[in-house]
Amino acid sequence: MSLRIAIDPLDGPKIAALLQQHLDEMHRISPPDSVHALDLARLRADDITFWSAFEGEALLGCAALRELAAAH
Repeated sequence: MSLRIAIDPLDGPKIAALLQQHLDEMHRISPPDSVHALDLARLRADDITFWSAFEGEALLGCAALRELAAAH
């Protein structure tokens, strides 16, 4: 199988489950003012591009990049 990395519309159950697990763990182990993770709604913002990596049907990972300014 080959690795596939693509922009993700954040509408699949696998990515939703992974991101929720990440948020839950961040809230469990981090001080309240140090949870630097976004939920699905905030990741869908127009200035954020989100990618997921798959091998076949297996979700391997993800990444997000926020545009700070057009010239940045």
